Amino acid sequence: MRVSKEWLDQFIPLEVSKHELSEKITRSGIEVDDIIDYREEVKDVVVGYVEECVQHPDADRLNVTKVNIGNETVQIVCGAPNIKAGVYVIVAKVGGTIPGLKLRKAKLRGVESHGMICSLEELGIEKDLTPKKYEDGIFIFSENEDVTVGQDALEALYLNDYVLEYDLTPNRKDALSMIGSAYEARALFGGEVTEPDQTFKEHESASKLSVTIEDKESVPYYGARVVRDVMIQPSPLWMQMRLIKSGIRPINNVVDISNYVLLEFGQPIHMFDYDKIGSTEIVTRYAKDGETMTTLDGKERELLESDIVITNGKEPVALAGVMGGDFSEVKDDTKNVVIESALFDPVNVRKTSSRLNLRSEASQRFEKGVSHVFVLKALNRAAHLLEKYAGGTVEEKIISDGQLDLEDTTIKTSVDFLNQRLGLSLSSDEVKEILNRLGIKVEGENELTCYIPSRRDDLKIKEDISEEVARIYGYDNIPSTLPKYSKITPGQLTDSQVKTRSMRELLMSNGYSQTINYALTSEENIGLFTPLKEGLKLSMPMSEMHSVLRMSLIPHLVNNATYNMNRMQERVEIFEIGNVFKSNGQTELPDEIQKLAILSTGKVNDTKWLKTTHEPDFYHVKGIVEAIFTEFNLLSSVRFEATQDYEELHPGRSAHIFLDDVNVGVIGELHPTYRKTHDLGQTTVAEIDLAYILDNSASIEYEPIVKFPSISRDIALEVPREITSQSIIDLIWSLRPNYLVDVYPFDVYEGEHIDDDKKSIGLHLIYLNKEDTLKDSDVKEAHDPIIEKLEAEGFTIRE
Repeated sequence: MRVSKEWLDQFIPLEVSKHELSEKITRSGIEVDDIIDYREEVKDVVVGYVEECVQHPDADRLNVTKVNIGNETVQIVCGAPNIKAGVYVIVAKVGGTIPGLKLRKAKLRGVESHGMICSLEELGIEKDLTPKKYEDGIFIFSENEDVTVGQDALEALYLNDYVLEYDLTPNRKDALSMIGSAYEARALFGGEVTEPDQTFKEHESASKLSVTIEDKESVPYYGARVVRDVMIQPSPLWMQMRLIKSGIRPINNVVDISNYVLLEFGQPIHMFDYDKIGSTEIVTRYAKDGETMTTLDGKERELLESDIVITNGKEPVALAGVMGGDFSEVKDDTKNVVIESALFDPVNVRKTSSRLNLRSEASQRFEKGVSHVFVLKALNRAAHLLEKYAGGTVEEKIISDGQLDLEDTTIKTSVDFLNQRLGLSLSSDEVKEILNRLGIKVEGENELTCYIPSRRDDLKIKEDISEEVARIYGYDNIPSTLPKYSKITPGQLTDSQVKTRSMRELLMSNGYSQTINYALTSEENIGLFTPLKEGLKLSMPMSEMHSVLRMSLIPHLVNNATYNMNRMQERVEIFEIGNVFKSNGQTELPDEIQKLAILSTGKVNDTKWLKTTHEPDFYHVKGIVEAIFTEFNLLSSVRFEATQDYEELHPGRSAHIFLDDVNVGVIGELHPTYRKTHDLGQTTVAEIDLAYILDNSASIEYEPIVKFPSISRDIALEVPREITSQSIIDLIWSLRPNYLVDVYPFDVYEGEHIDDDKKSIGLHLIYLNKEDTLKDSDVKEAHDPIIEKLEAEGFTIRE
């Protein structure tokens, strides 16, 4: 909303500077985005009279003029196509300035030019706001305008002014009008608001117009007046310039009056050509499905049953609250006008304007809901202006249907409540005075009854009253207080945040890069890398690729890897921390589970000087996963169990990850068929339930490096082929041997000298006393029971 100070003064005169006005309005809750001051870059620009105009001797498109500028007559070369003798124009004198230019004497094709005849655009007016008559030439004052040669052109153009551009929040629709802005200024600076003149002479009705509303919920009220014998011509200059300063292009007096009244009262009105409506009745109804109409912009619109239309009893003549139809448009031959002022359902208007992408000054206001109190005032104001500036004859009665709710709503509150909520100690009189300045009548002393005018129907509850009191009293005047506290706690990261950051740093230090993907994926990814098979689908997805909530992080990492490998990346090692979603049915919210996924592909451990490299295998990523569990002091509780549950993973190189007896993830190499489909070489992935890991890990603890040496022992076993290394390791740990700190396989052999149904497994055991030097006798005491247990299980100890 653009608010002209010159126009605002017509409602409530304010003797304040532009900075004071802007600052106070901003501090009261309406942000002033910009101040457009037309005076800042315009100096020594006056009204001139063109006494003579002849063609330039050496240029077909230039004219040489003699222009009277008050104290002298100067010669000016002008290239505007509409320049002629006998007209009043805008002249920038030598030494004067216009935006971006300081005027100097010049020669154009050998002819001296002392100044410049200006267009409105050259004074800082946007070209698309300039009246079409002058958009490609200079501005010429109308013969009806009372201007004087040598007069300050800014004064003559009503541009000796500045405009405040409001950035309004959705609840402040009351400030979408000049009168609303005036009431806001009254609350801040005092004074009284003067409403625009709404008087006119009524004449006997000659028309037989009738109004019928078929649905009172969609159209609570529809009012109309008939004005006969209007004369279409340009509107007066002051009206044109106020529209321009508000961001609206002048068209003609009738159209300009409808826009002007909209800005004055915030009540959109529409002008129909009475003779082109096609009947003597106006009927408002819902559109019929598939019904069409052509709007003022010349486009045919297909309507839905949810659209409200204004009809002539048969076919639509306007889209209610959005735009009129083309065949009832006011044109140069219009003689009789119907003025419409109505109330429309905001939700319907919003749906129609959004669907058709027809956003206008009118729809913007109807979507927020207009004030009942201004409906008839706007109607009568438009009739007054048509009578005065279009020579119209106003018929005596308002033709209407429906009912206006002009009763004030009430809100009950108390001075004690307001003071307690705001931390103030205002008296009853101070509170009443603030509310009265807002135009809110108040009754009572401590217990208050507030009567809310319909222009402020955004005020609903007593907390709204406290907000109004606070902003008018001044937020800066509210005393600062410290919060009450009994214990001071320092700000810090949560335990979960600390652990997550530590894990992220661990992965990045090992050469992994973090990725962030959409939480939405395609239906073809449902069930991949997860035992979950039912996904939660979106009812209105933005695309097929983002139509369902993801259930695993791995598919997106695979796509990330494919994208990067296709762009000549030799190694891709990435991870993602994010939520997956377990569906509880389409009508219920899903469970969100935080996961960590890891992927490695391409050439890893690449040392170019040694020319060594290898593709990542199962154990490559297994080492990273174990490093994570080591970071959280959980490695001793982790085990890996081979699985063939996932078609996307290699059946002999994949495993479940268990923390104690809880399945917390999966690890493995991609199945050759799956990775070939995604143009990848050997690729390993892992996904773990990060939320469970964080919840079941203690705070990260650090230990000093042990200064005592360790002692190791190797065991070679001949075991049945179906026995896994992990099961033997678990058996060893179950004995809880003293000083044992690590067990891992170093060799697995199948072949010659071993029975076909058996294999050899070599295990390396490390013993360490962290507090003293370990003796061989201590190791023997711990190691012998392990040997005995393995033999008791039927395993053969190989020498």
